[in-house]
Amino acid sequence: MAMHARILMIIVCLGHLSRTPNSSGATTESIEVRYARAQLQLAEANLLRVEQSNKRVARSAPSSVVAEYQHDLQVAKIRLEHATAGRASGEFQVWLERAASEQRMAERAWKDAVAVNLDVPGTFDPLDIERFRLRFEVAKLQLERGQALVDSDREAQLQWEINLLDNQVQRLKEESRRATPSMRSYPSWRW
Repeated sequence: MAMHARILMIIVCLGHLSRTPNSSGATTESIEVRYARAQLQLAEANLLRVEQSNKRVARSAPSSVVAEYQHDLQVAKIRLEHATAGRASGEFQVWLERAASEQRMAERAWKDAVAVNLDVPGTFDPLDIERFRLRFEVAKLQLERGQALVDSDREAQLQWEINLLDNQVQRLKEESRRATPSMRSYPSWRW
């Protein structure tokens, strides 16, 4: 295991050295390409971290989390492809891929909850299953809205992207509220 970590570190270092500026301080890649490449490397490292965790302790990261990291890696690859090809217009395709991923994850969460309740009735409250279904419906419609804007002007696309981000923030708020235990008394520091 330590040997694999050393090999990975050497590969990362060599990759970093190969992209350092030349003696005049200029780089041959645009800032967009370097940014996309850095995002790709981060996505690869994040996925590798989760996979290593699962190798040490089986299922320490749920399959849904691994799938999200795999999706992040796919989005980063697409972004790099568009950046290296010089296609700024391809950025909207990256956003559509994000929306498609949101739809797939929402559908999976809903169907998994239904399946779990069939195996062990009462695991999920019926209201929570309905919320999962509605989250899937919103994600599906969000993707359809984005696909309808492919040939629209950039302003309409940007408005849709902002809306997509707002939906993601709302989902994160729901998840954090659900994960945070409710407190009957407020600690003094909250005042």
